[in-house]
Amino acid sequence: MWKQQPLCTECHKEQESSLRCSKCNNLVFVPTIQGPHSSKINLDTMWSLSEFLPSFTKPISLFEGNTPVIKVENIPKYGNLSLKLEFRNPTGSFRDRALSLVVSDAIQKKKKTIVGASTGSFGISLAAYSAKANLETINVVPQNLELSKIEQMKIFGSKVIEIGDTYYDAKLKAQELASKSDHYLATPDVNILTIEGQKTISLELVLQLKNITAIIVPRGAGSLIFSIFKGFLDAQESGWIEKIPEIYAVSLEKSKVSHLAESLNIEKPFLLEEVKEILHKTKGSEIEIKADEMITAAMLLAKKEGLFIEPASASVLVAAEQLLDKNKISASSSVAILSGSGFNALNIYAAQMRGKKKVVWGLSENSTTKFEILNLIAAAKAVYGYSIWVSLGKVQSLQSIYQHLNELEARGIIISSKTAKRKEFELTTKGYETLEKMRNLIDFI
Repeated sequence: MWKQQPLCTECHKEQESSLRCSKCNNLVFVPTIQGPHSSKINLDTMWSLSEFLPSFTKPISLFEGNTPVIKVENIPKYGNLSLKLEFRNPTGSFRDRALSLVVSDAIQKKKKTIVGASTGSFGISLAAYSAKANLETINVVPQNLELSKIEQMKIFGSKVIEIGDTYYDAKLKAQELASKSDHYLATPDVNILTIEGQKTISLELVLQLKNITAIIVPRGAGSLIFSIFKGFLDAQESGWIEKIPEIYAVSLEKSKVSHLAESLNIEKPFLLEEVKEILHKTKGSEIEIKADEMITAAMLLAKKEGLFIEPASASVLVAAEQLLDKNKISASSSVAILSGSGFNALNIYAAQMRGKKKVVWGLSENSTTKFEILNLIAAAKAVYGYSIWVSLGKVQSLQSIYQHLNELEARGIIISSKTAKRKEFELTTKGYETLEKMRNLIDFI
C-alpha cells in the first residue's frame, strides 16, 4: 500500500493510517517520496500523481484533482494574483482529495461503515465518496452547523449526528462511536491519508505554474497547510523545485461573527505547532483577518470574476490584499488557495443579500417585531437596542425592544458583545437559518 511507510517522528515506530503514534501519541509522518521527473507526469486527475500516493486494490474516485489555476483580471487591488480553484472538485472542496484515499482505505480494510467529524466540507465529501463505494456513513457535526451543509450530507445518504458547540465535541463523539464498533474512523486530524491526499494540491501547482514564491492558505486546524508543505517536500525531493515557497496561514480574529466560517474558527487546532514551524521554515507568517471582511471579498469575487466561494475560502483574498499592500508578496508569483464552494454557505449569503420586508397576516405582533429585528441586525442597519428602537419607528417602548432581544439571545438566535459605549448584537448561524426559513415562509404566503 505505502510507497514509504509512515513513521512516528519521535519513537520511529511504523504506523498504518493514524496521524498520531499508537505508542507515544506524537505526530506520524510519511517520509519524503522521490517521484518521476515532472515531464513524465500527464496531469489528468489527482491519481495522475499515483507515484506519490498509497496503492489500493480498488481506488474510489470521482475524478478529483487537476483543479484549474487562473489569474485575477478584474480586481486591481489583487493585481494578477493566481487562484487555485479547489472548489471545482466534485463536491466543491479540497477535501475530495483526502476522501478519495480515505474511502479507498476503508474498502481495502473491508469496513462497512465510516464515521467522521467535521464542520461541513469534509463531511459532505465523506458522504459522497462513501456513496460511490456503497458504504454507510455517519457524520458527526457541531450543533447549529449551516443547514445547507447538513442537507448535502443527507442527500448523499449519510446519517448526521449533531452534538456540542464545537468541532472538538463532534470529534470526541466520532471517536467514541468508532471505538464501540467496527467502524472506520475518517476524522481528518486522526487519519494520515487526509494529509497524503491533500498534498497533491502543491504537487499540481508545481506542474501548473513556474517560479511560485508565495502561497496563501486558510489555516483552520492546520491540515491543509501541513499537506501543502508535504507536497512541496515531495516536489523538492523529486527535483521539480529548488526552494519551497513562503507559506502564509490565514486565521480569524476572535469576534462575535467568527461563526461565519466554522472551518476557520477551530477551538483546538490540532496541527497548530506544526503550522508555526512550517511558517518559520518557509519565512511566511500567519495573517489574522476579520470575519465580516470575508463576505465582502467573496461577493466582490463573484461579481467581478464569476467565482462563487464560501466565506472561509475568501479569507485568503483578504490576507492577499494585506500582504500586497505591505509589499510582502508579489502578485505575479503568488497563489491563493480557494478551498470551498459558496454553495456550502447559501444561507449566510441569502441573509446578507435579501432585505425585502412583508406584512404577514396571522402572525402575532411579537413575532412580526422579532422578524423585523432580525432583518435589521442581519443587514447591519441597526445592531444595538436604541438604534433598533429608532429604526422601528419608536412604536413600542424601548424596554419591549430589549425584551425581544433578550428572548432572541436566550434561544441562541443572536449573540451580543459589549463595546465601550453599548451592547451590540449579531446573528448566529442558527439565527441566519431561522431568518431564512421565516423569509421563505413569508414568500410562500
